Amino acid sequence: MEIGTLRKRQFVLEVVDPSHVGEARRLAVEYASSMGMTEEDCGKIAIAVTEMASNLIKHAGNGKILCEPLGSNGSRGLRVLSLDKGAGIPDVAVALQDGYSTYGSCGNGLGAVRRLSTVFDLYSVPGFGTCIVCELWPHKKPGASNCFSLGVVSLAVRGESENGDGWAIRDNADHSFFMVVDGLGHGIFAAEAAREAERVLNNSHSTSASSLLRDCHDALKKTRGAAGAIAEISQTKGTLTFAGIGNTSATVIDQRSRRGIASHNGTLGHQIHKIQEFTVPWHKDSILIMHSDGLGTKWDLNEYPGLASKHPSIIAAMLYRDFQRERDDVTVMVAKNVQ
Repeated sequence: MEIGTLRKRQFVLEVVDPSHVGEARRLAVEYASSMGMTEEDCGKIAIAVTEMASNLIKHAGNGKILCEPLGSNGSRGLRVLSLDKGAGIPDVAVALQDGYSTYGSCGNGLGAVRRLSTVFDLYSVPGFGTCIVCELWPHKKPGASNCFSLGVVSLAVRGESENGDGWAIRDNADHSFFMVVDGLGHGIFAAEAAREAERVLNNSHSTSASSLLRDCHDALKKTRGAAGAIAEISQTKGTLTFAGIGNTSATVIDQRSRRGIASHNGTLGHQIHKIQEFTVPWHKDSILIMHSDGLGTKWDLNEYPGLASKHPSIIAAMLYRDFQRERDDVTVMVAKNVQ
């Protein structure tokens, strides 16, 4: 997903029984159809989701399918993630051969999923499970409006229909802004705070991380309040500037270092003692990872061989898989330069 992409809410389906394969296919096709995608496009999505969900049952026993509508430059697409904790794929190159099936079935295979997809990436290491991402767009993928690739997992706690977490992105000339927000508690009132913060980032005329956070603080006084953080990346300056309030986390990783950046105590909309900006270098190979406190903080990408080179959606999904806290909404945002 590129900066400026229109976003709707994600949905996740746990696939633990063969009957869930059809359910995943139905939900994905309904989602795509509601976005105005053609019957032909929906057919491609049905094939891809069926294969991905079937593989969860066949090879891992269970897993999850996540779907996210995308939009860019007037075009609409769908991103689908499959995620499991199985044994991993022994030979990825063989598994990606069109029509290949270890079960001897007439399934289309991951090779067909890759062929049907506009964007496709796969992470599978023995002992680490498998994560697959595919984007399906009518025609070809719209041209990127900026130099970032983005992946986000943002889901409500089990049992809640409203996500009290949120996120937003915005371009401002050379400066790109990334926000993660966590409304206090969860449910509808937390969601109201999160949606208000998203609105502020999209509509404010402020041009720095700290001033945008101040705007959020003023706007959220009518809500329950939230924790929130904003990162501003300047490609020409080669810098990332961060400001955060409450239990939100940001980390910048590259081949040279890993830098965790601190948020100050407080609650946007209620009480903040200090808004302070921190600036760190931003390189061509840098990765920004921001998340709410619905994700644990003890993750380390170095423990996942080759994961840092993968699509940001795969990085976000793997961290969500292994470090989500079951009793809270969770948001994981990953951004990196388009290579």
